[in-house]
Amino acid sequence: MTLQAPLLLWWFVPVAAFIILLYLLKIRRRTVIVPAVFLFPQVTTDVRANAFWQRLRFHWLMVLQLLVALLLVTALARPAIMGRGWQGQTVVFVLDASASMNATDVKPSRFEEAKRRVEKWLNDLRPNDQAALILAATEPKVIVPLSSPSTLHSALRTQLKATDAPADIGTALRLAAALVANRNNATIVLVSDGSFSPVTDFSPGSAKLVYESVGKTDLNAGFVVADTQVLAHRTSHPSQPSTHRTSHPARIFTALRNFSDKQLKGTLSLFVDGKLSAAKEVTLQPHQVKGEVFSVPVTVRHAMLKWECSDDVLPTDDVVHFVGFGRQPIRILLVSSGNFFLERALVLEPDCIVDKAPQLPEMGKESSPYDIIIFDGTKPPALRTQHPALRTVKSVWLIGVTDGEFVTQVGTTDQPIITAWERDHPILRFVDLSAVLIDKALKVKPAPWAKTIADAKDTPLIVAGERGGKRWLFVGFNLLDSDFPLRVGFPIFVANALRWSIGGQRWEQGFTVKAGSIVSLTVPDQQVSLRHPDGRTEIIKAPEHLLTLRATEQVGVYELRSGNLRVNFAVNLLNADESDIAPKQTITLGAHTIAAQTPKMTWRDFWWLFVLLALFVLAVEWFVFVRWS
Repeated sequence: MTLQAPLLLWWFVPVAAFIILLYLLKIRRRTVIVPAVFLFPQVTTDVRANAFWQRLRFHWLMVLQLLVALLLVTALARPAIMGRGWQGQTVVFVLDASASMNATDVKPSRFEEAKRRVEKWLNDLRPNDQAALILAATEPKVIVPLSSPSTLHSALRTQLKATDAPADIGTALRLAAALVANRNNATIVLVSDGSFSPVTDFSPGSAKLVYESVGKTDLNAGFVVADTQVLAHRTSHPSQPSTHRTSHPARIFTALRNFSDKQLKGTLSLFVDGKLSAAKEVTLQPHQVKGEVFSVPVTVRHAMLKWECSDDVLPTDDVVHFVGFGRQPIRILLVSSGNFFLERALVLEPDCIVDKAPQLPEMGKESSPYDIIIFDGTKPPALRTQHPALRTVKSVWLIGVTDGEFVTQVGTTDQPIITAWERDHPILRFVDLSAVLIDKALKVKPAPWAKTIADAKDTPLIVAGERGGKRWLFVGFNLLDSDFPLRVGFPIFVANALRWSIGGQRWEQGFTVKAGSIVSLTVPDQQVSLRHPDGRTEIIKAPEHLLTLRATEQVGVYELRSGNLRVNFAVNLLNADESDIAPKQTITLGAHTIAAQTPKMTWRDFWWLFVLLALFVLAVEWFVFVRWS
């Protein structure tokens, strides 16, 4: 402790002298004649004690009063202690919760070390300061809004954990800047290891931006690429569709990268349905990328590649999971005389096999090998229930034609204008139809079980419906009679329609995504059960049977259930920015490069504690006076 104005302590001399003088003053008493003074010994003593220049006697009240004076004068001298932390009336801590913060080079992890540092800095804030805590994950969250530092202490002791996904640092910083936009002397503190992409569109405004780096080493190697390929043959003739993909083997392609300046040796293992299938010793030179190929049968439900190295400090990118090897492609039969735009949009969709025919062919079997049959300007069979292709197909599209049952033609209309459409319908989500120009269209009457999702003034233009487990889609105009195929929304429309037509059946065999990705799929029930890799289960609502998952922040295999649909899907990191765990001493935020720094040692006023002590001593002095008087 030190005094910032030590000369003020000299004021104690006159104050103490004044207090002592009060105890030396002679007390004037009224003269009273009594028969004998031996009856009043206390009075005699008081008279001798109040004699002028009499020797000062010890008195507790005087000592306590001198102590009060000393404490108050010391408070005026501005006592201070040396402390570390960020000066400011308002401090917002942005805590990086990305995958790289799971690194164990700082025990027990970088994330726990970051929490410890924030808690230590909170101890150095003044009681009247305000602080906030933002968790920078895939979707940043305000854990504690601006409040007293003690509130943040409680939040840091809860189960805050780092994720296995990249963090949106830019959004977290913009959120922090918004919290202190109108406050003076504000500070934003980013606690991170710097393993994220440069943030280009951020400005702290009037707030001071501070970057605190966490981490010690760059020792890490992890998977950066992983993919699978099913070796199958593909035919374009509708009479010989590809139906035997599961008889062919599958290959796993992966790339393992060393992100450190040191050679790393470890073991690369392949587990098939929980059993060890293959293992090999791998040596990675500094910054080397090494590719590996494994073959597995497509009947495998779950495969896992694991990298094991004693020097590796980040476990999140050491494992990749694969499911859905036997997933069948979407088989589509396009019955059309030719439509380049529609063919192109269908072929661009992954896992789609498109066969073309000018007329619906005779299949020569009881069931259809196709999932979707599209009649583009070609009239469908009059009795669809008697045709095996239409009896077992999952979805039928009618483009510019009618079938007489789902939709019935009642005339034609020239240059119809789309007046309304259901923007929230799964088929039209993110599709803008406001400026679509149509030369001519069919005027139709939909079946009672059909639903109009896009309307012109005098006729429905897009109709969707489901009956008997089959989904129907009608577009009331020839695509080549409009500019719809030339617009940005057309491939989105086709992709949405494919997803809606197949529903959850496409995903029954499973799929693989990167950590932090948004997963959207159609489910049979509006209530979905999701089991996370750690065993935790949650119930999610799926309005309009369209499920949007944002909870893919943990690496592993998830299980999704909805009605009779049961899907497993795998989540892997596969992110070079997160795997490059070398602590960054400089980061790019907006137009500025910020260097890492630690809190400076500063003097913090401590006068309020001496005032409180003075008040306490004064209360004791009053108690003594009342007790002895």
